[in-house]
Amino acid sequence: HERIITRIMGIVGLPHNNAEHMQLLKYGPGEYYKLHHDWIPEQQQALCGPRVFTFFLYLSDVEEGGGTYFPYLNITVKPRRGSAVWWAHGMDDNPWKKDDRTHHEAQPVIAGTKLAANYWIHGSDFKRAMATGCDGRSRGSKRIWRK
Repeated sequence: HERIITRIMGIVGLPHNNAEHMQLLKYGPGEYYKLHHDWIPEQQQALCGPRVFTFFLYLSDVEEGGGTYFPYLNITVKPRRGSAVWWAHGMDDNPWKKDDRTHHEAQPVIAGTKLAANYWIHGSDFKRAMATGCDGRSRGSKRIWRK
């Protein structure tokens, strides 16, 4: 697990603490995730800043279906064990400005099982922000905002 995280963070060029905890996913036949964007608007002014990247790892081959579809780019990434896709959430010239082109969906699995992991990465230290309740997601009263 640590080797994978080290490799991912080396590819994106950011420190380990900028990433949220990895999430493991399992989709069976008929399961999918509707069109969405990984951007969380409330995090723009949070200590950690917005998510700047998603790094999505495919942990299994899928017999049929289960692709990751980016409709505004007209791209479908087919799940293939050992492969990954990495995309930005913000614009190249301003990572704090949402790039709507990276809306995506997990297409339904037709046959087989899709195992995957997603890793969301911020421009600043997410782990410290989360530990202090300043990650823009918690509803507590303790907040530290960017200036």
